[in-house]
Amino acid sequence: MSRPDPSRLAAARAKLDAARARTAKPSRRKRWLLLALLLALLAMLQDCSCNQAPAQPCVQVEATGVGVAEPVPEPPPPDDRRLERRDRPELHPRPPATPPWLAAFRMQVAARSPRLAQCFIGANRPGRLRWTTTVEPAHGAVSEHVVEPTLQGDELTATERACALKALSTPPYRLEGGDTRTTPSRVSLVLEF
Repeated sequence: MSRPDPSRLAAARAKLDAARARTAKPSRRKRWLLLALLLALLAMLQDCSCNQAPAQPCVQVEATGVGVAEPVPEPPPPDDRRLERRDRPELHPRPPATPPWLAAFRMQVAARSPRLAQCFIGANRPGRLRWTTTVEPAHGAVSEHVVEPTLQGDELTATERACALKALSTPPYRLEGGDTRTTPSRVSLVLEF
């Protein structure tokens, strides 16, 4: 093998050094720009609130002696006196007024008992149902029915339940009495058949 030409080697080194010099300047600039950007971000994240507590002024304390403390005052003796009993007036709240249409609703439900009894033909014993419903007095409509037997008997079948709800909800009730509430009322009745 032959040795490389020293002039060629020197030229290659010069090229390499020139390339390194050109690339070093932009990387230094990038580093400085990155540093400036980080400092700007840190400045923006710094807490500049004015709600910081003011510094407490220094209070100079005179030394009066080593280990000397002021005497602690004794607690006052317990007060054996009691407050006198005061009678308070009794509270007698008025019971809530019954809606004026409730009596008419009960009468109309009782009038539907023959149709309700038709739903339970063939039952071996008389029954009682608790019917809880939401009544809208302005329209006479009932909804959100809950029908549950109250005696120790058999549960209602799906057909009995559907027939009872149909008998109790159609046709709409005629409820008069000047009730102007817009919200329906929840009513619960016990029906015997």
